Amino acid sequence: MNIASKSTATPNRVEMLLEFIKDTNKQYTKKELQELFSPQSDAVFKDNFSILNSLQLIKIEDDIVRINLEKSKLSTLEIIQKAIFDDDFVYKDNFVYSLAWLMIQDENSIQKLDWQGQVNTLIMDDLLGNFSELDLTSNPPWQNFYYWCNYLGFATKSYISKNTYVFPDPTEAIQRELSSIFGKNKELKIDNFFKLLAQKIPVLEYGSARNKIMENTREGLSIAKNQLSFATSLALLRLEKRGLIVLTQKSDATSMTIKTSTEDRIISHISYVGK
Repeated sequence: MNIASKSTATPNRVEMLLEFIKDTNKQYTKKELQELFSPQSDAVFKDNFSILNSLQLIKIEDDIVRINLEKSKLSTLEIIQKAIFDDDFVYKDNFVYSLAWLMIQDENSIQKLDWQGQVNTLIMDDLLGNFSELDLTSNPPWQNFYYWCNYLGFATKSYISKNTYVFPDPTEAIQRELSSIFGKNKELKIDNFFKLLAQKIPVLEYGSARNKIMENTREGLSIAKNQLSFATSLALLRLEKRGLIVLTQKSDATSMTIKTSTEDRIISHISYVGK
């Protein structure tokens, strides 16, 4: 299964349904919710409802649909992301592994990520064993996969010679986590930073999903342990340009390499400047 394979279950629809159930003061059965949200199409409602159910964000008690959340200050996006990265969901859905695959694509792969194309062949070429295809077997789930990645802050679109491509870019996703990662610290060693970040975003360096994908990639996609992927490198450089972080190199410290077509830097520490 891959949540992106349900092409009518777009993140904005899932978010809207979750917010309604979370914020309403009335009680609704599943049938009543369906009549409110998509009276003309059973499939649209059922797909979006099934995603929330699969994410364990809702439950049915005494025939009433209820929210399955503790009180939290998290935004709806953050609630959905936390549920997507939960180990139980990762175990039963291929979306997170698909995202981990996207995060290791390099600059040479970008023009293969055609918005109008199909990526199942590329995935099968890149990955081994049980990870082939990842349920992105046609264009509609591939485009819906982008919508989910963009919603979560992991991808944008790139326009080259009048063609449109999916561009791996976790800048927004990383930016959302900076405050909680640093806490009261103003500076972290770069490896410690990514170990903390991986607990929240397992598709990036040191993350469990990233490690699983890297163990099952073809030889040409391997990334040195001390080198950041193209997408992560780009994100850090953009965050530094926004004035949110400062990347430095200090002697006698574990270092990692940022590498893009325009920049090649060795860094050992990352400082958080502010919002």
